[in-house]
Amino acid sequence: MPRRVDPPAGHPSTMDLYQLLRDLVTLDTTSGHEQPATDYLAATLARAGWQVTRQPVAPGRENLYAIREPPVVVFSTHLDTVPPYRPLHETAEIFFGRGTCDAKGIAAAMVTAAEQLAAAGERRVGLLFVVGEENGSDGAKAAATLGPRGKYLVNGEPTENRLTIGQKGVLRVDLHAEGRAAHSAYPEEGRSAVLPLLDSIRAILALDLPADSLLGATTCNVGTIEGGVAPNVIPPSARAQLLFRT
Repeated sequence: MPRRVDPPAGHPSTMDLYQLLRDLVTLDTTSGHEQPATDYLAATLARAGWQVTRQPVAPGRENLYAIREPPVVVFSTHLDTVPPYRPLHETAEIFFGRGTCDAKGIAAAMVTAAEQLAAAGERRVGLLFVVGEENGSDGAKAAATLGPRGKYLVNGEPTENRLTIGQKGVLRVDLHAEGRAAHSAYPEEGRSAVLPLLDSIRAILALDLPADSLLGATTCNVGTIEGGVAPNVIPPSARAQLLFRT
């Protein structure tokens, strides 16, 4: 992330973009453990005069919605990161660390931009920071019930600094197969759960999936495969998780 870009003349930000980023990236907020970032931003925004709503999503996990007035535009991104946590490191020009790009740098930029707009007299901006984006999107599902809603939503994701007008959706598929356990010396007494699971995955990967003229081809990632109990036991169960982007 480049170093400082000064705010527009006459509209100084009341918050330091780079200190916000440092503070957020210092926190380990891998999916399921986002609360330190929620606590930090809730306190920071409340001190700056925002009306802050903390929406429970799961025990110890909350979305954050902040407004000054009923919003026309809502800036939104997520506070969780993929594992493993990587601590903050910075050079004269670049910040490194988990979330600097996806998406704590975006969150810090949104807070700073909203503060600059408020200083210029435009207070009809909301800030929505959700949990669980990297795994299941439970925060986004819960946030659909929050209000007051804006007319427009700007969703922050890494796009190589390009404004985009669309984003692929995701579909997670959980596959489960059941078999019958037996000693591998007597395979006729058992039924493998792994083999039909692999057959199903191959069949799915061979499907002719749709493509979109704007967003491109549908992709499928076989993210996890688990099964069996030991090398010398016919596996009685197996499961896999697939993620489609389309």
